[in-house]
Amino acid sequence: MKRSVRMLFLLVLGTAAGAACAGVSINGEDIASGSPAGWVYERPAIRLSGPGPFVVSGVDTEGTAVLRAEADCDVVMSNLVLSAKATGRRARADGLAIAYSAATDGGGNWVACFSDGLWHRHDGANAFDIQVPSDPAAAVGDRFLQSDGWTRSNVSWTPSGTNFAAVVWAGSRFVAARFRGGLAVSEDGGRTWNSASWDGNPINLRAIARGGTDGGTLVAASTRGLWTSVDGGLSWTQSTNLYANAVVWADGLFVAGGELRGAAPEGLYWSQDGLRWTARGYSALTALNGLQMLVAGSGGRFLAGNDSGWHAFVFPETGDPTEASATFAGTKRALAAGGGRYITSAGTNTGLRWSEDGLSWTRSDKQNGTFLSIVWRNGAFFAEGIDAQNKYTGLWTSTNGEKWTPVADELAEGLPALDCGDRSVKLAIAGTHNRLAGGLYAPSVHIAPGGTLDVSAHGSGPAALEAAGGRYAAAFGGGMVESSGAFVQRGATLFAEGGVGAPDVGPGAGGAAGGGATILGGSLRPGGNGFVPAPSNGVEVVRCVVVEGLSPGEAVALANLPDEYGTDGVVADGDGRVWLWLPASAESFRFLAGGSLRRVAAGGGACFAETLPDPRVESASFSAGADGAMEVKLRVSSPVEAEALAPAYSSDLSALFSGGGEALAPTRVKTVAEGEYEFTFRLPDAGDAGFLVLRAR
Repeated sequence: MKRSVRMLFLLVLGTAAGAACAGVSINGEDIASGSPAGWVYERPAIRLSGPGPFVVSGVDTEGTAVLRAEADCDVVMSNLVLSAKATGRRARADGLAIAYSAATDGGGNWVACFSDGLWHRHDGANAFDIQVPSDPAAAVGDRFLQSDGWTRSNVSWTPSGTNFAAVVWAGSRFVAARFRGGLAVSEDGGRTWNSASWDGNPINLRAIARGGTDGGTLVAASTRGLWTSVDGGLSWTQSTNLYANAVVWADGLFVAGGELRGAAPEGLYWSQDGLRWTARGYSALTALNGLQMLVAGSGGRFLAGNDSGWHAFVFPETGDPTEASATFAGTKRALAAGGGRYITSAGTNTGLRWSEDGLSWTRSDKQNGTFLSIVWRNGAFFAEGIDAQNKYTGLWTSTNGEKWTPVADELAEGLPALDCGDRSVKLAIAGTHNRLAGGLYAPSVHIAPGGTLDVSAHGSGPAALEAAGGRYAAAFGGGMVESSGAFVQRGATLFAEGGVGAPDVGPGAGGAAGGGATILGGSLRPGGNGFVPAPSNGVEVVRCVVVEGLSPGEAVALANLPDEYGTDGVVADGDGRVWLWLPASAESFRFLAGGSLRRVAAGGGACFAETLPDPRVESASFSAGADGAMEVKLRVSSPVEAEALAPAYSSDLSALFSGGGEALAPTRVKTVAEGEYEFTFRLPDAGDAGFLVLRAR
């Protein structure tokens, strides 16, 4: 019986953007119009090469403008919106994202298994240059990630979980397998999911393949055997109890493998219908302690193995497959087959190798980089990974695996909105409409090890910045697998939100270390992932105290906080709150906000903020001095100490305005009795007495 190869791998590419950036200016000059001294605009980066200051403002949500500091410099951000994404969106075969598989129904619906669950998308006209396989019944998978436009699916079945291993299109519905057991089906393009029917309780599902003579059979691999469905994934029965880590359909066969239980060695299993299986143990797989990865080539040849080595198995027209060794030194990272060749990555920073038979391997011209994902699509291989510094290599392509060229990556989503690198960048915030968003796997503001971002408010007005990191990236700090430099805040209002699994300030989710967060003022609202390491004021740990009861967007005038604490540019968030980071060892601080005196504490094992009773003016007296000056004495009762009351309430208690309208601070404060104080104000000109107004609470 002649078998036909039907195994495909999927990669989708988009079209690069050609529009120039518009709307963003530096020092009042549009970046599209030229490059004045100190900066150069080369899409997508504005390279700041001088000391500054650079005043950057405007809106660019297309990702064609991002900031990159190439020198220690001062930057003022004034109502600036930068979203570091590309208008030329591109799908990426990205093993770094742990996007295990993807499937399409051929009609525009897509489903992908990411590490944090199932996601779906429906591509409208021209949203992507999607190239649908000519045979939708073929398996379309391997590690795959698309850059934009995904929506999290509603997984309503129990247990829902998030860790899915594989997804296939079963002809009339999507079917997804979960690592920890259970299969789910979706009838609406991946938007909602329900549990499939199981005859038993399989666990550790690894893969699904679709095949059979009519393309209507599904086989799922699990640690409790191979399971088969002939009704599009609605119901499943166990076809064999053979442990399986992988299963594919190609060349007229289902091929799976893992290990034979009991005394038998690790094995390879095959079936034409997915119901009746033949199993054999092989010494090569025994030496490797089982099979974890499996790809199909041409002519009945399959490559099987794990990260210790590959072995080729050739299936004749009849009989058992023959075995041949295909190992070489180095940990195997990824494997793909296509065009009569195999491509793999072995070891750390050793590049890519190619083979025609899976036995003899030759190094390509790409001899560095650790490639974690390789796919074959539309007549070419695509590979990507990380370099020796754990930075993303970009996407590389080759038709034969011998010579590799980079896919244009200048508009990749993996860019931060502001890249400080290992420089010292002072960032001053002006206005409240500042938003920075990092691209895929990139922080909003990238701070490389050795670099420092120093944030403050520009001027005395409100100053706010919203910063969001990309997937697995910090808001301020490192990208997905990057460590970070130092972060310092002296004022302004920051809203920081790290991506999935990443801190709000610090390294990315896979980064080794953070350079530290020093908070010396302002308000910083974390998105929930916190800091790595814990923040300090440079001497001791600081903790967050949330002050509520303010008006949303209100500019908050802080006073009477620690001397070193910067109070400029603080703005209440949309819920009327400010987020103060104060020394954990301090007993309490008093300050004025929203017209009320507050007391906050960040030590003693608890953080709290409370509003103190307003002081009450008991009496007022006026007297004229011999020099013509006027003295005003106010007697005030308050539960707050006079030392805290005087600076915090000087303008409210005195409310003494001369004809020029200037508020006066008290010249003398005296404690009269417990909880009662006398404040004396001196006016230089008694003639102004006719204009005095006393405002008592």
